[in-house]
Amino acid sequence: MLRALDHRRLLVKAARLYYEDGLNQHEIAERLGLSRQKVQRILKEAHDQAIVQITIKPIIGVFSDLERDLEEHFGLAEAIVVETTTSANHESQATIAREVGAGAAEYLIRVMRPHDKIAISVGNALLGMINAVPHSPRLDTPDVKVIQALGGLGDPTHDVHATQLVTRLAHALKGDAVLLGAPAVAGTRVARDLFLRDPHVSQALKLARRADMLFVGIGPSRSDSVVVQDFWKVMDASTMDELHARGAVGSINLRHFDANGKAFYSELDERIIGLTLDEMKEIRRVVGIAGGSTKHEAILAALRGKLVNVLVTDHLAAQYLLRSKSRVSEHLRASN
Repeated sequence: MLRALDHRRLLVKAARLYYEDGLNQHEIAERLGLSRQKVQRILKEAHDQAIVQITIKPIIGVFSDLERDLEEHFGLAEAIVVETTTSANHESQATIAREVGAGAAEYLIRVMRPHDKIAISVGNALLGMINAVPHSPRLDTPDVKVIQALGGLGDPTHDVHATQLVTRLAHALKGDAVLLGAPAVAGTRVARDLFLRDPHVSQALKLARRADMLFVGIGPSRSDSVVVQDFWKVMDASTMDELHARGAVGSINLRHFDANGKAFYSELDERIIGLTLDEMKEIRRVVGIAGGSTKHEAILAALRGKLVNVLVTDHLAAQYLLRSKSRVSEHLRASN
């Protein structure tokens, strides 16, 4: 039995690893030699004892010029630009995911309405959003549904697993979770087709297609930029590098696309259980949450292809996107 002082030190250490260093609960459990359930209890106790006081609240509107220019240049319904504490030459993807995720949480709370169907994909930016949502003002939004738009990836107990994200967001919004009881990537096309015939799977995907909002991360098609380790349980680095060499620059919901945002089909698509790019385009509001230099090219391609119509990003990425748009415009004028 730990003494009171030692126990409090443990609470502080676990809280720092989670909130400051960006480790997930599984990683903290391995680092401290604890079970994941014990880590969950410790983090909750740290919050209950006010050792952790979440005050994440991005200052929206400081970059109103960047937001307006992004909206005008890329035809976005809305752009939300948050300040990143990282620099252009030295950045932490975990930090950026928390920062843009907090901006997305503010946006979600602002636009959410009663009876909304909210579909979500996977990724660290989605985790950042969901971590921030419980600490935002609650709205009177009865009968909200949170729907899984992609099957599960890796260990279902990990924080970033789709079922964990959906369940936690539904709980925070006092809504209902609609889970997709299937892996993100089936072993074969035949196996995928069998999963799609399951009535629970088909119903979840049907609801996801009819969502009022879809929140997605935007990832690069490069093996050296993947930070969700469970991804490697369904994909190997050589396959990723081959996709990139053939022209893929980014992915949303595991669906890859080229520099113009056009779907980039591969054998992987025949095994994915989740919304396609075409299905996502039919959703009225698709919110892309991404930032950091490793994702610049992927975000730009997603905007070119109109794959998202709301963007939450950091101010350095916003500046890159606008510089890139200006270079394209100058090239077109010169060619004419």
